[in-house]
Amino acid sequence: MTDEAIAGEETGFGRAGRWVGLILGPALALGLQALAPPSGLSPEAWAVVSLAVLMVTWWVTEAIPISATALIPLVALPLIGAASMKDAAAPYADPIVFLFIGGFMLAACVERWRLHERIALSIASVAGGRPIALVGAFMIASMLISMWISNTATTLMLAPIAIGAARAMSGGDKADLALGGALTLGVAHAATIGGIGTPVGSPTNLIAIAFFERADQPIAFVDWMASAIPIMLLMLPIAWLLLCWPLFGRGRARYEAIGGVVRDALKALGPLTRPEARIGTIFLLVALAWMTRTELVKLPGLAPLTDTGIAIFGALLLFFVPSGRGNGERLLDWKRAERIPWGIAILFGGGLSLAAAMEATGLAAWIGAWIAGLDGVSAFALAALLVVTTILISELASNVATLTSMLPVVAAVASATDTPLQQLAFPVAIAASFAFMLPVATAPNAIAYSSGMLTLKRMLAVGFGLNIAAAILIMTLAA
Repeated sequence: MTDEAIAGEETGFGRAGRWVGLILGPALALGLQALAPPSGLSPEAWAVVSLAVLMVTWWVTEAIPISATALIPLVALPLIGAASMKDAAAPYADPIVFLFIGGFMLAACVERWRLHERIALSIASVAGGRPIALVGAFMIASMLISMWISNTATTLMLAPIAIGAARAMSGGDKADLALGGALTLGVAHAATIGGIGTPVGSPTNLIAIAFFERADQPIAFVDWMASAIPIMLLMLPIAWLLLCWPLFGRGRARYEAIGGVVRDALKALGPLTRPEARIGTIFLLVALAWMTRTELVKLPGLAPLTDTGIAIFGALLLFFVPSGRGNGERLLDWKRAERIPWGIAILFGGGLSLAAAMEATGLAAWIGAWIAGLDGVSAFALAALLVVTTILISELASNVATLTSMLPVVAAVASATDTPLQQLAFPVAIAASFAFMLPVATAPNAIAYSSGMLTLKRMLAVGFGLNIAAAILIMTLAA
């Protein structure tokens, strides 16, 4: 997934909103500095508040690219005395950044050889042409692929096939809108749901993991999956039921035509190629190593093994292993590796740098003390409020920016209420991915809506139900 694709998926306010944000951010930041710091807050911490307000405003409105906004701490923190340049820059080289880089190089190689497409079509072909089963098969394929590859890339790959299947049911160029809407939106929502399943499934997951690492409360790859997959597995059938409601009770007409579209697409790929088999083997070995690392580190010589080390080792193998097509071609070359979203690496660093400054200046502790003074508010109620707020903000703003802005607040709440950080931050991290209502909320939503096969009313209705289900499941299973 390219930086341009990520920029496209995060836009929620359009050109006018960007201009408003460009002016509003500095105005709010300077306005705060015209006021005296609250009692107990140092001038440096008060300056960090202004910096946070500026960055959040620009992140939400995307006044400039969100990765560019993440570079501001490198300039601002040394100038306001909140951190040295060395301390401000250190988070940009956090190990999680390299986990992201390694994971996305593996994903780029899978996409290059179209292995993900073969997996998706193989799953969908099992359903034949039965509409409800076909929607379910596409959603399962989208979910499984999205656990390892970006939600946007997954949706872009599956949506055209889903549209073709819907047109086949109509027996002509005009698509069956009930089925088409269920298929396209099902692919999009399943990609979003699948993205929470593994740490590398979504940038928000990696942001949360990096935050846990810096707080000395690391979460293992397999532990993340153990907590996230139950939510994922429950959300998928709920989404399937909401989307397939208009299809229940339909006849069995044109099953063969629909199934034929999927079979033809699979046939066009031909037999499994050598590159597909080799990248599939490497990807499987890396995934297994991630999931079993807690046991691998018990082996002699592997105690220092980390998820980041596994990811980089897997990525390096791609540059050594021949594709099998001759001419010395490797599974991955640097030209293709350059296409991964390097801007997200900067975004990670910027968010972590801001969070570190909030801690170093005492701002996070001050926020925590203020929240601790609130009477009658339980930790569960605070977690529920944070989850719902995160879901709602993510409908309009970048989910990456939303989570990056929320995590320091969550950490302060956790400290003030003596609640384990992961108990509050993990639900918020999952909530940041679950924005289902609006076309502008995520790139998968936008891709589905642009197909012309569903109305805004249907997207809002299904998304509203999914948002409620997400909030309930997150608070029940994750909090």
